[in-house]
Amino acid sequence: MEREQLNAYAARVAQANRSELVVIIYEAFLDSVKDGREFLKEGDLPACRREIDRAKGFLTELMGSLDFRYEISHYLRRLYVFAYQELCQGVAEREEVRLSHASDIIEKLLPAFREVAAQDASAGVMANTETIYAGLTYGRGSLNENVDVDVNRGFQA
Repeated sequence: MEREQLNAYAARVAQANRSELVVIIYEAFLDSVKDGREFLKEGDLPACRREIDRAKGFLTELMGSLDFRYEISHYLRRLYVFAYQELCQGVAEREEVRLSHASDIIEKLLPAFREVAAQDASAGVMANTETIYAGLTYGRGSLNENVDVDVNRGFQA
């Protein structure tokens, strides 16, 4: 992933609630696998491994956040484990189709998690973070981009 993409994810994470975090992890996983597949096609194995290792880290985070009091968590864990194994085998055997299997699983789950996130009105999980406001204004013959960062960190007496 490129630096701009990572910064965009970081900004989203800072303001996300629990449901939105899952969606962000899914999207970041898909981006990493896509990049890994491209590097594999190009023959750049170190870059491919770097991206697939990042994707495996996302899966590990998803597995670690499952709440096994709910039955669906057991099924999700199985899917995540299978996707993890496909990523490992895909890199080891240099088979792009295995990487594709892993991304197909997450792509099919993503719409459901987006729907859950859309219905979740809970507060963000990170407190005391920067709030980012962005917008565009139109001037005569120009387009102006405004970004205002409200820094509210640290101890307030």
